[in-house]
Amino acid sequence: MDTPNARGLGAQTFWVGGMPSWAQDPEFYRCACGADLVYLCQVPEGMEFAVRPGQPEQPYSIGADTYGLFFGNEVYLLACPAHCDPAAVWRVNQN
Repeated sequence: MDTPNARGLGAQTFWVGGMPSWAQDPEFYRCACGADLVYLCQVPEGMEFAVRPGQPEQPYSIGADTYGLFFGNEVYLLACPAHCDPAAVWRVNQN
């Protein structure tokens, strides 16, 4: 986990596995099967991804060499550890 800043908030960075670096207070959810959802990854607001050669430009992107997700917030993905369903993933937005 990232070291919290003076306000007690973690870094807004791409992070996979381990502990989330929550932008606000931690959030906890339960899957429909009853299992507690676990942290999978986080994607910071405004994160850009490199465009692979030969791929089309993304409309309204900052540049022709990047793709943006346009989430508008820090996004955390939580998933069911029981793997009850391939779609058992929950998105949490914080800003």
